[in-house]
Amino acid sequence: MTISPLAAGSPMTVNARKEVILAAGTIGTTQILQLSGIGNANDLKALNIPVLIDNPAVGANLIDHPSLPNIFNVKDSLDTLLRYSSLLEAAINQWTVNKTGIVATVGGNAFGFARFPSDSPVARIVADPASGRRSPHWEMLPAVSI
Repeated sequence: MTISPLAAGSPMTVNARKEVILAAGTIGTTQILQLSGIGNANDLKALNIPVLIDNPAVGANLIDHPSLPNIFNVKDSLDTLLRYSSLLEAAINQWTVNKTGIVATVGGNAFGFARFPSDSPVARIVADPASGRRSPHWEMLPAVSI
């Protein structure tokens, strides 16, 4: 499918021959669906949006996704490169020429998911926000550089 550029704000109609994956983030996807008439019929009618599909789950149960970074200064790491532009430039040049060096690795090459135990003190204070009994409560993304 080819789409020609349009002036900003101009309406456009695109027809799909197969399924479509809508990925605009948690808030953006929900907004697009609701503005298109897919969502909780009561909410859409209150905003004078014609209801195409009554699906109360659209936009329901959204939970904030906090991030708690633990930042450490480590000698000869990516952190050092970010503080000194001349070192970063040299590392990028090394990778460009030889495909080696500290920037040849990814920022995060390990991750994990975990649940709080069911008898955790947190469970006595708030309802379980996870999407299921086996779904994780938190995600670990250590950034490892070699």
